[in-house]
Amino acid sequence: MINRRDILKTMGLGVLFSQVSYSALANQKIPNKRYAMVIDVRRCSGCKSCEVSCAIENKTPEGRVRTSVKQLSLDEAGVKNSVSIPMQCNQCSNPVCIDACPVSATGSLDNGIVYIDHDECISCQLCTEACPYGARIADSEFHLTPQKCNFCFHRLEAGLLPACVESCTGSARIFGDLSDPKSQISETLKSNKFYTILANAGTEPNIFYIGLPEQLVDQQLITISTEQWQR
Repeated sequence: MINRRDILKTMGLGVLFSQVSYSALANQKIPNKRYAMVIDVRRCSGCKSCEVSCAIENKTPEGRVRTSVKQLSLDEAGVKNSVSIPMQCNQCSNPVCIDACPVSATGSLDNGIVYIDHDECISCQLCTEACPYGARIADSEFHLTPQKCNFCFHRLEAGLLPACVESCTGSARIFGDLSDPKSQISETLKSNKFYTILANAGTEPNIFYIGLPEQLVDQQLITISTEQWQR
């Protein structure tokens, strides 16, 4: 099993972006539906409307979140700039959190969405330790179940978009079905260089980033700790 602490130690408590080719992605076994999201950091203003709408929509307990936007300061040749990096559950096609759960309270739907059954969860938090992305937000007192994004599947069932996508003021989030080669998300990935976090970890994440500054691509390291993200 992938140990998140070991990965973060190796990365210097950072988030590692790796480029992925569309041909490699297309060659993966894709079911009838495979929901995914593209985040264009060039269009993210850092307004955090996604955080607010997500918390309202999912009634997230105070102090915990399902998505978060972090501000990263860049300094290139004396010119200072900043970039906003939205982060959340990566809805992996090979999620290690499932094997970590001792009561099968977490699983993956046929459409690829990784979920937590809050009625079955015993709040042991083992899944939060297993997730290499730090995307499951634990309850420090072990009384409540972890929180994580599930693409607002209750909204999908009603024919609506996830709350974060609908509320994004800069249209930085593109949500759709990767199994449809003509969908907006598929066309976006075809026409852009895109990256995933920890692509080499074997988890096959389905959150993709485009528009990353070249400085970050060259360094291959973004110094945002997932431990900081949880707080």
